[in-house]
This record gives sequence, C-alpha cells and structure tokens, in this order.
Amino acid sequence: MSVNKFKYENCKINKAEIISNVDGETVSLAPADLQYSESMFSDTIEVDITFANRAGTIGGKTLLEGLPLFGTEDFLLSIQDSVGSEIKVELNVNKVTPIRKDSLQEELSLRLTSEEFIRNEEKSSAVIRRYDGKISESIEKILLDKLGTEKELFIEPTNNNYNFIGNVRKPFYIINWLAKKCIPASDGKVGKTAGYMFYETSEGYHFRSIDALFAQEHVRSYVFSGTPNVMNETDQYDGEIVRMNADNRFVANQKLRMGAYNTKLIAFDPYNCKYSVFTRNAFEDDDGITTAGKNLPTLNPKFSSESTRTTYILKDTGSLPSGDLTEQVKKSSEENFQAEIIMNQSISRYNQFSTGVVEIDIAPDFDLHAGDAIFIDVPDTGGGSTDKFVSGKYVIAICKHAIRSGKGVTKLGLVRDSVGRKGKPHSGSMVN
Repeated sequence: MSVNKFKYENCKINKAEIISNVDGETVSLAPADLQYSESMFSDTIEVDITFANRAGTIGGKTLLEGLPLFGTEDFLLSIQDSVGSEIKVELNVNKVTPIRKDSLQEELSLRLTSEEFIRNEEKSSAVIRRYDGKISESIEKILLDKLGTEKELFIEPTNNNYNFIGNVRKPFYIINWLAKKCIPASDGKVGKTAGYMFYETSEGYHFRSIDALFAQEHVRSYVFSGTPNVMNETDQYDGEIVRMNADNRFVANQKLRMGAYNTKLIAFDPYNCKYSVFTRNAFEDDDGITTAGKNLPTLNPKFSSESTRTTYILKDTGSLPSGDLTEQVKKSSEENFQAEIIMNQSISRYNQFSTGVVEIDIAPDFDLHAGDAIFIDVPDTGGGSTDKFVSGKYVIAICKHAIRSGKGVTKLGLVRDSVGRKGKPHSGSMVN
C-alpha cells in the first residue's frame, strides 16, 4: 500500500549556530534544508543541513574559507513545530560536503552528530579495564566514565551479571556487544526475554529491552486519511497519516536463514571438554514474551520443526569469577553467564523485531521520539473496514523531522515483531 500525498506545516529553525575551532567565533546560519534523525539502529542523533556558501559571510569570505571549517566544530540547533514543541541539541560537525550548483553558486552540506560520536573515536575513550556485576550498571559506567556524557540516561536494569574486560574496544562497540547478552530485571525469565536496544534521542541515551519497547503504552494514535467511516470518530485519534507505505512482506528464506523462528546453538565448554546442543522454537517457547501484535507469523508445520540457523560459541566457564582468590577458585567451574540460553533467545528476538514494517508521514510532531509506541489504523484493500492485519501498535524505529523553507513534516519508520491489531487507538496523551 503506497499513497503519495504530502502535508507540510509551519516549522521554525530558532537557532542554527556554528562555533569556530580557531577563535571561538559564533556564526548564525540560515539553512535551506534540514533533516533531524533519531534511530534505534544508530548510536547517536544525526542532522543533515544545507545552506548557501556565499561570499561575505565572514570577513568577505565564504563560511568554508572564513571560519574556516575543518569538522568537529560545535553546533547549536533549536527547531520548533507548529504547536510550539521544541528540540534543542548541541552537536558537532562530522562531515562537510561542498555542492557546486554552478560557477557562481555553491551550497554546503553538513552532517552533524552528537559529541559522544566523536569521543567514541578517541584513543582515551577505549574500554580497557575489567567490569563486574549487572550489565546495565557496566553500561552506565562506560557512558559516564569513558564517553563523559552529561546527558540523561534511561537505562532499563538487567537481571543478569556479566564479567568482562574491555580489551581496548570502543565504547559503542562494547555497549552493543553487551546488549544481546541482557535479560530485563522486570521479569527475569532467563531465555525468554533476551535482547536490548541502545540508541539516542534528544532526551538522552536509552538502553531498553525489546520486550519493554513492545509492552509500553502507545503515546499517539493515527488513522490513514483514506480510511472510511473512521475519521468520524475523531476523538479516538491524534491525527491523520498523509502518506503511507506498508511493507509487511515476508521473505521466508531470509527469515529462516536469520533464525527468526527456530535456532540451534552448539556450545563447547573448555573446562570439561564437552559440548552441548540447545534449540529454540519461537512458536513453542513464547511463554512470557510480550508482542506488539496478536500473533507471530504462522509457518507451514513441515518447515517449522527444524532449526534454520546454527550458532557456535565457546563457553566462558571459570573465566573472570568475582571475589578474592579463594572465591575465584570456588567459582572456577561456574559459568560467567548462561550464554547458551540467552544467545538463542536474543537471536530470535532481534530477527523478529522487524516482522512488520510501515513508513508514514504525519504533521510535524517534535514530541515523538525513536523508541516511542504509536497506534495506527488503515483501511483494507477494498476500502471498507479497518485492516486488522496491518493496523495496530508499532514502535518508532526511525524518527525524522524534515524542514524546508519554513515548512516541516515528520517521517516515521515503524516496526513490530508480530502481526494483527491488538488494543485500541485511544492514546490518552493528546486525546481527552
């Protein structure tokens, strides 16, 4: 389903200021285009802006020459939607791209990222030392101590411990490496609800379990503008979807190859020189898992009984036990964590994450962020009742706010792990 209809509303760029690395001079810009982006698949915020690189901007020179522009410059940005919601962020220039339109006119395109994105590349930020205890606590320490972030942290506590050494790896690498090893403390069902997502919004850094993302209440409800007899019940919805692309296609061999539904893990334990085989079938072992829709996809039973992805791991029995020497000897035969169970679960959960994919355009709403849940209603292909397969709750995986010439639109990439309409559209957020 794809409808090409766009709706832009008034938006403002309140501040777009760049600060020189040379003398600290602040220069205000008037961007021609701006796209602000948050993504659950990215460690940090990204902003792309373009503006005219005219002579006379600084001392008779262009910005590129007069600042001069090298990259890593501080950038202060404030944007505002039509109802007054504002996004204020401090970023840094990561990429500079001159765009020559003709012999007399040139534009500059800047890619802006968070300060932590740059710091992640510094040698001094490398994770070296040993970390013990809860994984969520280790992640908080890395963000504070290695990246020096002063932003708010939204870290969902983990149930399981994991001891590790950083081995001079980058902070963001370590955090994403740890994410697949986590069980949320809220239920603690080892092997049932593994897998976390790490991402940044304008509010701060988030480390949240996949189950928590799909279990949360939706903050907005939208209806596709072509849905008949639905917009009469306007009190159920916060607004209309003005463009939509629903890509709920299933490529069976790809999903099976990734291990979305049935996995096998073979673990070798060097402590006792034995190996173990663990299997997981998502359709038979879904107790305790929270899904956004009603059901996981149903596979032909003649294909769903065999594992379609095999993973091999080396168990770290006896590695890095906590405590003094005496305690470490006592724990020498213990596992660092239950890798064979947790990893099997996380493989499935990550690959089920984007079972349903929908892209929509709505009126600019700067209160929406990556990681929020929203509810959508769309018509069936006959233009009659609501499509119960595509409609329902989704999580915002990608949130983009685009502004051009004072007009803006919010573009959302939505995902969910299952299919079917579950719940009601009323959000209780903007709707009374």
